[in-house]
Amino acid sequence: MKHTIILTLLIGLTVFPACKKVLDVPNPNTFTAAEFWKTEADLQQGLTAAYNAFYKQGTWTRNIYTLMDGNGDDGTSLAGWTELQEWAKFKYTNYDFFEMGYKIWSDHYKAIFRANQVLDHVDKVTFSSDENKRRITGQAKFLRGLYYFYLEILWENIPLVLKTSQPSDAPKQSGPAEVWAQIESDLKDAADNLPDQWTGVDKGRATKGAALAYLGKAYMQQKKWQQAKDALSWLVEGDGRQYYDLIPNYGDNFTNANENNKESVFEIQFSEVYATGYDDDFSSTSNLGTQHAMNASPKGLGWNNIQARRWLIDYFKREKTIDGKNDIRLFTSIWYDARKNDFPDQPDSLVYGRSWTEDPTWGSQVFIRKYTSKLNGRDLEFYWNDINYRLIRYADVLLCYAEILNELNHGPNALAIQCLDRVRQRANLPLLINSTYYNGAAIEGDYTAFGKHLQIERGLELCLECVRWIDLKRWGLLDNQTGIDELKTRDPDFNNFVLNKSYRLPLPQSEVDNNPNLTQNTPY
Repeated sequence: MKHTIILTLLIGLTVFPACKKVLDVPNPNTFTAAEFWKTEADLQQGLTAAYNAFYKQGTWTRNIYTLMDGNGDDGTSLAGWTELQEWAKFKYTNYDFFEMGYKIWSDHYKAIFRANQVLDHVDKVTFSSDENKRRITGQAKFLRGLYYFYLEILWENIPLVLKTSQPSDAPKQSGPAEVWAQIESDLKDAADNLPDQWTGVDKGRATKGAALAYLGKAYMQQKKWQQAKDALSWLVEGDGRQYYDLIPNYGDNFTNANENNKESVFEIQFSEVYATGYDDDFSSTSNLGTQHAMNASPKGLGWNNIQARRWLIDYFKREKTIDGKNDIRLFTSIWYDARKNDFPDQPDSLVYGRSWTEDPTWGSQVFIRKYTSKLNGRDLEFYWNDINYRLIRYADVLLCYAEILNELNHGPNALAIQCLDRVRQRANLPLLINSTYYNGAAIEGDYTAFGKHLQIERGLELCLECVRWIDLKRWGLLDNQTGIDELKTRDPDFNNFVLNKSYRLPLPQSEVDNNPNLTQNTPY
């Protein structure tokens, strides 16, 4: 993407007016905004820049994993950087801490700025076809809606910036209702304009299914159950079923093999083409990889910024598969001390080239395996890797649909149970009604029991995928002491949780200080 560089000359323009024509010379090596947005190709480049925002440390390269998984009850942080660790434990001493709150906030708004640039110029350009215009519009709206979705989940009371921003802007603060309404609008427009699927080099771009999946999740967070069902029905009961399914091997969702498969509703395309440097906005060779593996790896091998909670092991092992074995999702999801004994028929896979017994300091720690095991023959992870991150999988959609149907019918109907059982059967577990651990008949006949059981099923299927914090907010477990007490039994970090405060982040203080239209989230 071509970047605009503005040079402001403040000295001499009034004292020496004759010099103005001499000084006011266009830079031959760049374009101004007025000169750039002229063609369909320019808009495609602008759209590429909006997608490129995925490769920022504050988005999906690194930091958001620590925050989202750390705040869920399935993850924690033992980072050597104390302040970074505390942000994953509801301790926000410095509201401007650059590596977490501030960087995540600013990089999300950079992404929105780039989407806005495209949307502001899409009606000013002549297109080769109406379809191309619709596709560019749909992708830009999807990306804007996606980034506002995560800003709303984390902060709630945020500025809505819907036009290309200027340095002097002071956007007003919007409450959750207004923000959710805008997210709904963007994602509905995106779904109407995006193709069902992309092919060839375009595979991985936003699709109609991706827009509807996020739209359904947006409605769910507001408990708009009928609208959520309407959004997701295309993927579960409608024409979209032909494009999506669970893939046979659960582990194939988390490696650099079999990417963009039928289970992937939307995934970020990572690459090792430029595997050096940081997320430089002004370099044509800036990194396009992810640091997820380095972020989650044990100390001495990486940063250990985020790791798993041990209750996951216990919950996975509650229920045996139909052939009497442990749930393979446990083997795929995490590394832990007894893993070799629990899965004797599986290879003794190495933790970044080491067996567990080689490092006595690991003890009872539990490390994340998802998105850390490349299938290209190398033993050690490098600083960057190219494993695509699946933001929404079809398993997530099926479990969401089961939850929606349970809410709408005040109890699970046959389709809700079927959606849940599809996920269980892929893990080689029996149908819920035949479970050897849970009372399936009681669960399937009761609204509350089915809802609580879904919390377990989602926790196992989707653990450490930046989903759990979103779920905890929707289920109301963060709204009262009873819910917090339950979470404490699985995650001691919730001892730091303050009711009516910790369920949302403090706004970056520098943003509040610089914008008179922003008020800090109370009671921060």
